[in-house]
Amino acid sequence: MSQPSYLPTTTTTTTKSDAAKARAHDCFVFLLFITVATILIVSVPVVTRGIISLQPQIPQFNVSSSSLTVLNVSSNTITANLNVTFSMKNPNSKAMSYDKITALVLDGDESLSSITLPPFQQPGKTQKTLLTVFPSFFLQVNDNYSSGGRVNLTIKLHAMARYGRWTWPANKDLMKATCEENVKVEFPSKVTTLVFGSSECDVNGQWKRIGLSVFADSIKISPVISLFYRLISSIASFYAFLI
Repeated sequence: MSQPSYLPTTTTTTTKSDAAKARAHDCFVFLLFITVATILIVSVPVVTRGIISLQPQIPQFNVSSSSLTVLNVSSNTITANLNVTFSMKNPNSKAMSYDKITALVLDGDESLSSITLPPFQQPGKTQKTLLTVFPSFFLQVNDNYSSGGRVNLTIKLHAMARYGRWTWPANKDLMKATCEENVKVEFPSKVTTLVFGSSECDVNGQWKRIGLSVFADSIKISPVISLFYRLISSIASFYAFLI
């Protein structure tokens, strides 16, 4: 008499075990995804704030004093010297160094004079004065100048600024300080020196930016890691825009 077979029961038990393992695997993958997503959502604002706090603050500039020495006034031309004293404040704890410094004086969009200044370093939390002299430049006079007696000059200071000695991707950037001066010259004018008060300068720099994408381009890393850095950079930049 033949014995009953138990193979179907064994097969059914194995199938149930495999299904349970598959459900457990799916549950683990889902929980892992939720955990990673939560960590990213929580960490991106923290990392972004940390990155922004590590980046240097833009230095503060203003014109503490300026004087225009009128050398000659003809029917349509002024010949003059312009002395400008900049006051510079480094609000950061580390030193800032400046090179490739160019100072310009403009009448509207027309450049009247430009000079190159030697590089220098400014320690952290200090204030420095910078004297610039624009010698013997010519200013064309039109009817509006001669009737109103006022010349609107713009003084600009361009420099490559470096913060400390760190290797941040944005450690060296072009800095632009723009200062408006309303210079009043009476027509006809005697040869004289006109002294003007202080004025604030509008300073533009590119330090306040997220540099992760620059970092990804600056080192040799795999495309996957580079894509990850770019993704985090985009999220961080969007969050920085919101705050």
